[in-house]
Amino acid sequence: MKHYNMFVVALMLLVAAMTACSPNQTKKETATVAGNAGNFLIIRGHGFSKEKAANKVIFGDVAAQVLRANADYLLVQVPEQKADTVQVVVAVGDKTSNAMLFEYNTTRKLVASVQNIAGVAY
Repeated sequence: MKHYNMFVVALMLLVAAMTACSPNQTKKETATVAGNAGNFLIIRGHGFSKEKAANKVIFGDVAAQVLRANADYLLVQVPEQKADTVQVVVAVGDKTSNAMLFEYNTTRKLVASVQNIAGVAY
């Protein structure tokens, strides 16, 4: 009986180890940012050009206006768009970023937020 109990315990440990080590089969979801046309959006990352004109931010098939550029972030104004959810990509020269999703709100709201980005008064 003692050998039988040890066999059951070993079998249970083996099953637990196999279950715990199995790869995660769930699909990774892409985060969606929501807002309205005309909103200001900060895109954080790396590899951006400090020259505003060298950075291209595309919402679907519409280019956004880049207001500020730094190596670590871009400040853009969200362009008008007819689609509900669009892909947003950043291009610097011949390099293009991974796509993010932006969902246009169906109801327009006035939203104001102040954040000291660079410590410079305009």
